[in-house]
Amino acid sequence: MHKLVNRIAIVVFIAAVGWYFLQSQINSPVECKKAAGVWNENAETCEQSTQQKIYANISAAYPMTMDYPETDFKVKIDKVEKINEISYLRGHYQKVLEEAQGDKEAIYERASLYLNMSKMVILNESESGLVHYTTSFITNTAGGAVFVYVGLFSYDMNTKHSEHLDSILLGERVRRESITAIKDHLQIDFRAYAENQDFLEFPSETKAIYLTLANDFSKFEQVKRMHSSWDENSDGINDCESDGSCDHTFDYTLPRIEEI
Repeated sequence: MHKLVNRIAIVVFIAAVGWYFLQSQINSPVECKKAAGVWNENAETCEQSTQQKIYANISAAYPMTMDYPETDFKVKIDKVEKINEISYLRGHYQKVLEEAQGDKEAIYERASLYLNMSKMVILNESESGLVHYTTSFITNTAGGAVFVYVGLFSYDMNTKHSEHLDSILLGERVRRESITAIKDHLQIDFRAYAENQDFLEFPSETKAIYLTLANDFSKFEQVKRMHSSWDENSDGINDCESDGSCDHTFDYTLPRIEEI
């Protein structure tokens, strides 16, 4: 009996040591770095930002289903794809337009959706409830059309599931889109193609749109606002008001072009 007790004690001890070793490996600086976290030396824990947590869960155990714009298709975002050194979360849909008949192959409608998580902006923080965020995404059809959107999403900190709430189109082959949260609205800056400009060139027009969040963060509403480049001191008043240089025929929703 005494020997049996000793054996049980040894097994429990070995299990405890193994568990401690496993936990220390998971929470080690090396493992933390792999997870793109920040190692807290004092607490000896790996800390991740909300953005990192959302990306980690969507790209692994909790893939998100998105609405493909202007259709009733649902697209499961379940692949990671790197394009020009940027990691996108990708999904695609396929619809049969004509069934195969005899020697004639079936005709499909195909399209892909690429979610750019590097553009993510957190709109509200919550330790245990819903977090809302926005980021851009790209749709690409089999015909080669490429459209860029800004999406609105929620993320449940408890269930780790993300939901696609709304989208707004920026344009075709838009580049350098960026999202900035400014007090009561979002400012979306981007480069767009001018009328009749060749798609082989880089977009020549600098543009911006402004969005507010309606219905408790559930949808976008486009509004008109002054571009932040006209308010260098961030007081909400156009800088031109201080020196009387305002030209009321000018559209101040457009970004300021610095003089060379």
